[in-house]
Parts: sequence; structure tokens; C-alpha cells
Amino acid sequence: MVRASGSIFIVAMATALTAWSAPTRTVPVEGTWKIQDLVLDVFNCQEAVCGKVVWTKSPQRRQADCGRTIVWGLSPDGPQTWSGGSIYDTTDGNTYRLSATLEPDGTLHARIYRGVPLLGKTEVLTRVPPRSLDGWCV
Repeated sequence: MVRASGSIFIVAMATALTAWSAPTRTVPVEGTWKIQDLVLDVFNCQEAVCGKVVWTKSPQRRQADCGRTIVWGLSPDGPQTWSGGSIYDTTDGNTYRLSATLEPDGTLHARIYRGVPLLGKTEVLTRVPPRSLDGWCV
């Protein structure tokens, strides 16, 4: 009887270790996402997620912001979560820490903070079709 339970324990441990070491499959987050008055092209970059500005509501900001990568280093830590990223705020010139979660309704919730995530704010991004808005960056 001890032998059987020992075998079950070994099989259970092997299964747990296999599951733990298997790579996490993330849901694709690439595409165009609107956040406030910007649209970002979100793409894979060096096994992380980055985002560059492809649209801005303000014609005055287009020349400075279009094409600028403002999100970088966002690494998957679950099938629908990313963390460890940074985001550059084009309006105040500061860089903040960033984590994100893809919600079941299809929105992307970005937690933007300095220091402690609890003291940050959450921005909700929605997908938009490419080139669907006037003023798209060239």
C-alpha cells in the first residue's frame, strides 16, 4: 500500500512540475488600441509587447507623437496578463510603470503607476480598426 501511494505522489509531482515549467500561452494582444486621445499599434518586440502612436486626435501633436514608441517591455505573466512594462506619457513627459489585463469583454485594462500599482490609475483601451479615424499617422 505504501508503494502505491508513493507512485501516485511521484506521478502527481511530475505532472505539477511539467505544468509549472510549460510556457504560458498568451492571448494575442497585437493590433490597434485607443487610449484617451491616442491610438497605439501594439506589437511584439523582443519577446515583450510594445506600442507606438499611430493616431492622435490633436493635429498639433501629430508631428511630435506619430510613430513614437511609448510602450515597451510589457512581458506576459499569464494567458491574459502582462507586467513589467513602461509607458511614456506624451502630455507630461514622464515615464510610468505599466501592467495590463485583457478582459473577457475584449477591452485591455492598463494599470499605470509610479512605485506601487495600488496608487496608480487604470486606463481602458478598446480595439479600433486600422485607419478608421481621420488624422492617421503616415
